Amino acid sequence: MNDELDKPTVTEISVEELSRISECLVIDVREEYEFVEVRAKGAKLLPLEQVPLSLDSLPKDRKIYVICASGNRSKVACEYLNKHGFDSVNVIGGTIAWNTSGYSVNRGPIDDGEVL
Repeated sequence: MNDELDKPTVTEISVEELSRISECLVIDVREEYEFVEVRAKGAKLLPLEQVPLSLDSLPKDRKIYVICASGNRSKVACEYLNKHGFDSVNVIGGTIAWNTSGYSVNRGPIDDGEVL
């Protein structure tokens, strides 16, 4: 069998498209130190290695947008989530693209509401 055919398909969205969506769940799968430096406003921290441990706490009834620094780790997270019945979307370009595009960001200490 061809491995490429067996890989789950991941839907992707640009930061520009994401910026036009209100009331969405954005999960940032970077490490905590990266999240503290800069993060898309409204994103929730859930480091990639914690995703498998958090399946029971994530909503299956809504779309989950997944972001990282550039889009690579978030794509891995989306593949895993989609394989487990979630509707997740990879944010192309990640936080780097979000920040350089001038969209709202937070920096510094993490509030309790910013962690999943």
